[in-house]
Amino acid sequence: MSAKEMEATSSKPVEKLEKLQEMFEIRKQNHELKRQDFEMKEKLNKQHMLETLLAKKKEPLNEIEMALKKKLISDMLL
Repeated sequence: MSAKEMEATSSKPVEKLEKLQEMFEIRKQNHELKRQDFEMKEKLNKQHMLETLLAKKKEPLNEIEMALKKKLISDMLL
């Protein structure tokens, strides 16, 4: 085997490793974006529940609804 052939075969594992590292970074970024997306959706859902409770003016809130309202407000303030 010539020196050029040996050099070509020895660089292939390095290239594979670099590609794997790049793929790992992409997946890591994708996971982080999905986590942020989930957190935002959860926050929007809580805001919608609070808006629904606040808009309920015709009848008084029961104890469970009142407790939920207080918890949602305190969560939003933190």
